[in-house]
Amino acid sequence: MDNFKGETRQALLNRAFLYIVLIGFSFFIFLRVRALLFDLFVAVVLSVLAEPIVYRLSKRFNRRLSTIITVGTIILVIGGIIFSIIPIMVQELYLLSSNMPEYFDNIVKYFNSEGFSISNQSLNLEEEFNNLFREYGSAVGNTVVFAGRGILNAMFHFFVIFFFSFYLIAEGDGWRIRLKDALPGNISKTIDQVWTIGVSKAGAWIAARVILGILASIAFTISFLIIGLPSPFALGISAGLLSQLVPAVGTFLGGIVPVLASISLGPTYIIYTLVVLVAYQFIENYFISPRVTKVTMDIHPAVAVFATIFGAYTAGVIGAVLALPIAATIQGIIEIILLNRDNSE
Repeated sequence: MDNFKGETRQALLNRAFLYIVLIGFSFFIFLRVRALLFDLFVAVVLSVLAEPIVYRLSKRFNRRLSTIITVGTIILVIGGIIFSIIPIMVQELYLLSSNMPEYFDNIVKYFNSEGFSISNQSLNLEEEFNNLFREYGSAVGNTVVFAGRGILNAMFHFFVIFFFSFYLIAEGDGWRIRLKDALPGNISKTIDQVWTIGVSKAGAWIAARVILGILASIAFTISFLIIGLPSPFALGISAGLLSQLVPAVGTFLGGIVPVLASISLGPTYIIYTLVVLVAYQFIENYFISPRVTKVTMDIHPAVAVFATIFGAYTAGVIGAVLALPIAATIQGIIEIILLNRDNSE
């Protein structure tokens, strides 16, 4: 029996089978390369973020040299933060683990002074910790191996992202013009508007983060100097820069290492460090950040927090970092759509 298009039932079944195979194969390929596609998406977002800086530098240097300077500066900043934090963190974790029985002993003495009756000999903390380390030594070794694999995997993804980002930035408008030429006029116009809004929002986001990062680094460095933490300049600058990567909770993420550094100095230093972190977070959220973002990037704080949490849930740390400029771009696109609709009416 023929259908209304003149195709037999067998031809329709063959066509449906072919579509199912193609969809299944495409889905299989997508699952295999989804990490690469995500890296490409991150590279496109980073190229948008870097465009304002590269554009300004390209007025004095050529495009490729401006790209090398921008990408190299980003790598140096990230590497400087990592290499300034890791030695301090390793040292403090070592001191914390080696002095853990003494810390528990002090806690027991504190509770005994408050009227409780806890025997140090019955706890035998040092023996318990030695047994714990012997029992889980092999598990720790396996964890180190898996952590090493994770680090190598992360380094590969970072290499791919920076590779794509470099060439997208160095190409400038070339790849975007070729993409627009291959698409219909209305879609290419939309891409042009989205790119313009994204670059504008990215420039504002970078300006706000740089200003807030400098202020936070100065405030934390001076505070840690006054408190007496070890390596106050490294701790203050790294905490200040890390605090600006993630809105709302970035200060506490950047304050993890200073808190670890204060543990070996005693509970008083821990309290001082936590007071500094909480006080600066309050001052920044209610006094500094609104004034800075008001003249750089207009985005509601609630939208910023939700976007950050959503990005962290969907794409981890990278999603949390990139959530704010993406949310600001989407907000700008919606504002333009509403404005065009009002003008047309």
